[in-house]
Amino acid sequence: ANLVGYIRLALVLVTFSRVSGDEPTTQKTAFFYTLNVLLDGLDGFLARALGQVSVFGATMDVLVDNLSRAMMWQLAVPSPWCVLPPFLEMLVFACTHAEGGAAWKEGCFAQAPPFIAAIMRAGFKTPLGALTVAGLNF
Repeated sequence: ANLVGYIRLALVLVTFSRVSGDEPTTQKTAFFYTLNVLLDGLDGFLARALGQVSVFGATMDVLVDNLSRAMMWQLAVPSPWCVLPPFLEMLVFACTHAEGGAAWKEGCFAQAPPFIAAIMRAGFKTPLGALTVAGLNF
């Protein structure tokens, strides 16, 4: 399943190099980004189905997610401000992993405010969690 993560990483880098030229095309960017999001879902599914869940794979998944969203922010807001959302996301990632380790989705949010706990409940697998993840991508 890590192979899908490496493919996603290569896809992000190739996409960014192709669309950050003089005339980036919206259709090309949307196609590659959507493909990356679909492969993200496949990655987790394959890891669980094949019994290949690992801390490395889970960490790489989040890092590639963050890199792909950072690319989209840079294309959407080409200014110094484009680094703020990916930086904040990475800061949260680092803090929750330092606190909760592999169980960061469950362990770190027991004492969180009710709204945050509702988003994180069942590892984002609730309507509010799905809406939050969708909001990160679109």
